[in-house]
Amino acid sequence: MRVSLRVLNLEDSANDAELNQAMLSARWNDCVLVRVFTRSDFITALEQGGFDIILSDYTMPGFNGLEALTLARAKRPETPFVFVSGTIGEDAAIEALKHGATDYVLKHRLMRLIPAVDRALREVVEQAEYQRADEAMRQSEYKYREMFECLGDAAFLVDQQSGSIIDTNRSAQTALGCGRADILGRKETQFLALNELETNDSSRCLMQPTEGRTFPVELRTTRLTLYGRTLLLRLCHRLSEQGAP
Repeated sequence: MRVSLRVLNLEDSANDAELNQAMLSARWNDCVLVRVFTRSDFITALEQGGFDIILSDYTMPGFNGLEALTLARAKRPETPFVFVSGTIGEDAAIEALKHGATDYVLKHRLMRLIPAVDRALREVVEQAEYQRADEAMRQSEYKYREMFECLGDAAFLVDQQSGSIIDTNRSAQTALGCGRADILGRKETQFLALNELETNDSSRCLMQPTEGRTFPVELRTTRLTLYGRTLLLRLCHRLSEQGAP
């Protein structure tokens, strides 16, 4: 459990800022709260950064909470923003959430501050984990695509149940004499004379290009399971005419 917390508090009342500090220190022993109460100081603090969370009053002299929220989202979109206000109404709170606020706490219900901040911090961690997982997936998909495209043999990824081709590579496009869009979604039997090969991992068959004569290929099949769906990876190695089945 984290014990440190660095807070940027936009608050024109020194007493209210002290209450926020006292409340948060009960949960985070090493809690540093930096109070600002002017637009220029708030912008300076945002530019300096280093805060785990932003707490903001909603109504202040010459500066309002929605303007502060807009500035925070523009300069520090990764930092959660929680309104702590005694004047924010339900309609204003809903509007603030629509514009990117993480939560809001009423000053006369300050006991909600700790769980609100706790939840906001958890969301930051979860979002970071999601982004890392998403990036890892993109990298994995990129590596798969590079490997798939660089195969010397014509390759087809086929949905076993429907027999439809859901992916193919450049070698297959060259062998068939047509583009990717002309292959995807078609039945594999349109291009391959499979006969009874569904249970065989290796066999021979004829490949039928869009124009010209059929030619023999050695067919290797690998079964894959993705999201509960059975796929067939068909690798087709062109044979000499003497290698025809």
